[in-house]
Amino acid sequence: MNHKLLVSVSGVRGVVGSALTADVALRYASAFGTFLKSGKVAVGGDTRRTGPMVRAAAVAGLMATGHDVVDIGICPTPTIELAVRDGGFAGGIAVTASHNPDQYNALKLIGKGGLFLSALEAEKVNSLYEDGDIKAVNWQKVGKLESDYKWIDHHIDKILLLDIISPTRISQRQLRVVVDCVGATASVMAARFFSCLGVKFHLINSQIGDRFPHPPEPLPENLSELGRAVRDIGADVGLAFDPDSDRLAIVSEEGEPLGEEYTLALGCRYILTQVKGPIAVNVSSSLLNDFVAREAGTRAYRAKVGERNVTEKLMRIKGIAGGEGNGGLIYPKLHWGRDGFLAAAVILQYLASTEKRVSQLAAELPAYVMLKTKMPGSRRDIERRKGKIRRIFPEAKIDNLDGIKISGDDWWVQIRASNTEPILRLMAEADSETNARKLISVVKSVFSN
Repeated sequence: MNHKLLVSVSGVRGVVGSALTADVALRYASAFGTFLKSGKVAVGGDTRRTGPMVRAAAVAGLMATGHDVVDIGICPTPTIELAVRDGGFAGGIAVTASHNPDQYNALKLIGKGGLFLSALEAEKVNSLYEDGDIKAVNWQKVGKLESDYKWIDHHIDKILLLDIISPTRISQRQLRVVVDCVGATASVMAARFFSCLGVKFHLINSQIGDRFPHPPEPLPENLSELGRAVRDIGADVGLAFDPDSDRLAIVSEEGEPLGEEYTLALGCRYILTQVKGPIAVNVSSSLLNDFVAREAGTRAYRAKVGERNVTEKLMRIKGIAGGEGNGGLIYPKLHWGRDGFLAAAVILQYLASTEKRVSQLAAELPAYVMLKTKMPGSRRDIERRKGKIRRIFPEAKIDNLDGIKISGDDWWVQIRASNTEPILRLMAEADSETNARKLISVVKSVFSN
């Protein structure tokens, strides 16, 4: 089967051996190296079986364009972002397909300062790749390769020193925590991290193997093993990471997954008790974020989906926190990217500070239901149907920031083109599952005709 290579603002990804080959990885990394012009580049990645091959090709592409490369090993994507910023690197490559299944891999490009590339920067790299306009150096200028594996410890230290985190307070609460590492980057960081926080932790799926132990996206349907472990141990909370540890999902003391939207909302809610200012989330994130912002006397600003888009919004509004509703929390005082280990520390700090249970904290938020589905289609399909959608919802607020989003007082429905797959994403949020399903059905019918 011929799987299509997806080249997007976040980099390039595809099924290894079909769409993403060693040659593709080498040429794409060479395009990135040409774009960067000069300076050292950090390369790390997740635990996929294909990782060593893809990383080696990426390293070769960078060296061929004259860049010295520092291999920082298997580590979370946010660790690489921190390394680029604090290590003075010109850029970085995270070799990870994040939440995608085993057969996928990807190159995620990180620019100067530890930020993912902007749309304009990504367009330049993609043009260099497509056109084959690659800088090649002679043998005397080929880059050198070295290794430096200190960056996970650096990442841990940076989180522990944050103004909103008190390891002493967390330790005093004597929390019992079960952590699902999904056999990926959390496996190499979790034990050190949770030891430093002084919690009693139990790791599951911490062995690194050829395949993920369950579907790697931390959705409720993939967290049954974590829920059982929380109940069996009598833990206070369960925490689930995705393969590159930029996302975190929470399981309550009852063994029930909250859903990833709660990671961002609860994280921002706690941060807003410590720091005053606006927050920024993407346009597809839950109304829960608007609630926690209003509760704190501030506002939740919206950005297009994509980590860099949220980052740019945070910069413009001087936001104190934000992220994306897929479990990705951003705290600019740490760095400008989503960070699952940051989210874990914030949630544990929230539990320690309030001495409440996870289920109690979740129950203090409004009971919204969000449904998500996907269907074949493109941005052009959305543009052709915008007029019809507006006529169906004449009284609603229409937002064209990312696809089309139709909103009422306590509901919204959105359809947008995916940034990482050739599909349309359709999602709705309302005060009941019935109402959310109705919204999905109405919009879906427009695209069925």
